[in-house]
Amino acid sequence: MGMDLTFTSRELRLIREMEKRLRSVRTFEDIYAAIQEVMERICRADHLAVGFTRTDGSPGLEWVAPTVQPLLARYSVWAPQGCFVYQYTLDQPNKPARESQMLAGRSLESTETYERSRAAGLKLRHVLATLLFKTRQKFQGGLAMYKDSSREFSARDEALLEAFIPLINDAVSTVQYIEALRFKGDLLTALSMESWPGMVLNAMGRRIEETGTTRAVLNQWFTLNEFSHDVPSEWVDYVKWLSSLDGLLLPIERTLEKKRGRDTLKVSFKPSTILRPGCTLWEVRIREELHWMREDWARKLSRRQMEVADLVKQGAGDADIAQELKISLHTAKEHTKAVYKKTGAEGRLDLVTRGQRS
Repeated sequence: MGMDLTFTSRELRLIREMEKRLRSVRTFEDIYAAIQEVMERICRADHLAVGFTRTDGSPGLEWVAPTVQPLLARYSVWAPQGCFVYQYTLDQPNKPARESQMLAGRSLESTETYERSRAAGLKLRHVLATLLFKTRQKFQGGLAMYKDSSREFSARDEALLEAFIPLINDAVSTVQYIEALRFKGDLLTALSMESWPGMVLNAMGRRIEETGTTRAVLNQWFTLNEFSHDVPSEWVDYVKWLSSLDGLLLPIERTLEKKRGRDTLKVSFKPSTILRPGCTLWEVRIREELHWMREDWARKLSRRQMEVADLVKQGAGDADIAQELKISLHTAKEHTKAVYKKTGAEGRLDLVTRGQRS
């Protein structure tokens, strides 16, 4: 464990129980519960906060921190520039540090973290924290202990936390794997409730999951240079805009349309039914409205002749067509004949049956 750590029999029982529980965790709450008693009793911490990277890849951490949650609200927004804890531990992966090391001579009271803690109704005076990395490229989360009392965290507390980081990291990896499987399963279940293709995007427009039929539709409607990370760029921009409104929009469905000849691609966006704390997800439903007539026949008809063919498809007779298009009965009959001649159809039934798009 680095330095020579000695424990009382009671402390050893707590540590062994923590190790046992960390090896069988299934949720982030399990991890918090497993380490809480050891950190609060052995290290005399008043508060414990454990944050985990989100399954959907969106920025920030998902915190389990019952007593300091107000301080961590929107942490990912202000921490990179305003939190001395985050700034220091980011350069020291898996290395716990006390505030005296992190502040390097500055006073705690001069920091934004301290000011925010006071504004949140907390009286934080000391901190021992680390960021958790499985590898240097795989960021897993963060852990912080706080004290309200004047007694500082010790070198012994620091060494104890460092000794358990590999075990905590393994537990985080286990839960994140379980969460990813469950999360993607839930997303696909939600998507499968509709008959048309769909996907789920995070607040940055990145794809989290999609149904199996989605990719074929997208490849029909968009060229390669119209994609950004496998998502149409216009959808990415639209989701970023929706997310930037931060609750100002009512949770209703919003739709974009893309036209291609007589065909339409309708794409609806609505907040996901799968909720993630502090994380905005968008369900995207993709529906093609394809013209009923086969393309080789449709290309032969003028705009007016296509209007006539559409009315024939709806069951209209010549008199109905004349009334609908505000033309004479004679003109309606001439248009109908022209449609049959150009398509090779032998009549109304043949036009609808053989002319149907496959």
